[in-house]
Amino acid sequence: MTEDIRAIENSYESAFANEFEIPSLTLNESLTAMAQERPAEKALSYYGRDLSYSELQARIDICTRALIASGVREGDVLALCLPNLPAAVIVFYAANKLGCICNMIHPLSPPRLVSRHLEETKSTFLFIADIAVNKLRPLLEELKETNKIKDIIICGMADYAPVWKRPFFKLQLRKNIAEKDLLTASSSWDEFLKRADAVRDIPVRSKDHKSVCAYLHSGGTTSEPKTIMLSDYNFNAIAYQANQLLGYPQSEPVPSGKSMITVLPLFHGFGLCIGMHTCLINDIKVYLLPRFSAKAVAKLFKHKKANYICGVPTLYEALSKADEMKNTDLSCLEAAFCGGDSLTPELKDRFDKFLEDHGSKSKLREGYGLTETVTVCSVMPENYADRNGIGLPLSNIKMKIIDSESRKTLTANEIGEICVSGPTNMLGYLNDEEATAHAIVRHEDGLDWVETGDIGYQDDDSFFHFKGRLKRTLKVSGIPVFPKEIEELISGLGQVRYAAAIGIPHPYKMTVVKVFVVAHEGADLTELEKDIIRLCKSSLIAHAVPQEIEFRDSLPQTLVGKIDVKILEAEEAERRAQAEKQSALSGK
Repeated sequence: MTEDIRAIENSYESAFANEFEIPSLTLNESLTAMAQERPAEKALSYYGRDLSYSELQARIDICTRALIASGVREGDVLALCLPNLPAAVIVFYAANKLGCICNMIHPLSPPRLVSRHLEETKSTFLFIADIAVNKLRPLLEELKETNKIKDIIICGMADYAPVWKRPFFKLQLRKNIAEKDLLTASSSWDEFLKRADAVRDIPVRSKDHKSVCAYLHSGGTTSEPKTIMLSDYNFNAIAYQANQLLGYPQSEPVPSGKSMITVLPLFHGFGLCIGMHTCLINDIKVYLLPRFSAKAVAKLFKHKKANYICGVPTLYEALSKADEMKNTDLSCLEAAFCGGDSLTPELKDRFDKFLEDHGSKSKLREGYGLTETVTVCSVMPENYADRNGIGLPLSNIKMKIIDSESRKTLTANEIGEICVSGPTNMLGYLNDEEATAHAIVRHEDGLDWVETGDIGYQDDDSFFHFKGRLKRTLKVSGIPVFPKEIEELISGLGQVRYAAAIGIPHPYKMTVVKVFVVAHEGADLTELEKDIIRLCKSSLIAHAVPQEIEFRDSLPQTLVGKIDVKILEAEEAERRAQAEKQSALSGK
């Protein structure tokens, strides 16, 4: 072993300790411990309105009693179809306190996807944002009429907002629906909380910290949409090492007074674990942003001197080009983390220069993770933040590269499948033992490994690098998109014979969807294209809507008759390369 490698490993030892003891606490108990230690410190901030730890705990207690009064019992599944609102944080910890399971749903999901997530998880209560009601109104009314949901609680975007901000939210709401009659037979957040007056005692949760506490939705390692079961222990295995993630020794707490801009959504593992739970149990103030806005982020740096931010590549691309950030002093920014999609060396170099030019000593640090392991498994240590790659595995976590066929562990610089083992490994996929067994495999070393379906390699210096995905999952602005779902939807149109979806490069979103379509003879292609777009917009999340549609007479096929997507991807790459070459020649 060379001296350079030994030096890097020694740095790794100090940055990410090999092991540490994960407390045997639930998520709510972890938050309570911090609230008891520092009750007056600020925990949450929503557009300038702060909640201290003691105030947050009081609201969690009220919400817990309101849940009991509503008939919620340990083991029930509560669906949270919410953006980054204080109510989402409060309900999450209140549910955890009772031993309930939180089913985290994207608030912009189309009705059929929300319905699917509710049914497969057997959710009995639904918390939904007021701005999402109109889009889901037919589904919500059906749920109430058929008694599939015991209660629907509508959380206002203006709830907990400062007085000056509330008219903005009300105006936004009026653009979508009448303020009156948000939804028949539903409850507002305030009405729901009033039920707490009828309950005095809160029962002690009997479920231990290794039982399921949350359902998150992902494509799975097989690229089929899956519901992932995670425990308190899974979340805490990451959350209790925030100090070393931020560059402090594992033995030292994060200094008081630090803050995080939490714009990553709480329905995603990255936002829920890192942006919320990790911060709250380490006395890091959380600035909640329900949607990304360069202006809002700039204000938090200018006026609040926020110290940390996590985001996907598109967030950093947008910040680097935003007019609002041009004269912003970033000397307060101590750490910026990137995940959710592949960070190109070009973007990292450009954003590192942007940070330097704006007074920050930090550099953009890439990490790697998947929902099957809650979120981040590895990250580039602070001491090596100038390097490209997804860094080194966190404490208690092991990573390796294997040959997908033989499962033989590969040596340095050999490209293969990334595998992860440790306390962050999911409990499994809900109601799918076969898929769970496919994703979590016991290897010859006796350890259970998540075979991620992602490919990468480990370099000579022990750092890991991500290369791409074996599975057919696209990441559009960091959000998973499933080509198979798009293809099946479009193929359902009467004039369509075949459809194939691929990802194509985009200067801002990194990747967007392109669809190749073979239509039946005689079809009006102009009208069919309009029909495809209308269908996709009404049935898919916005990130999955095709940005390009190409009609063809036929599509390439494999030897067994399947559409050969790899050939389509190669043809598209060649076409774009030729176009760029031609453009360069024309420019000369």
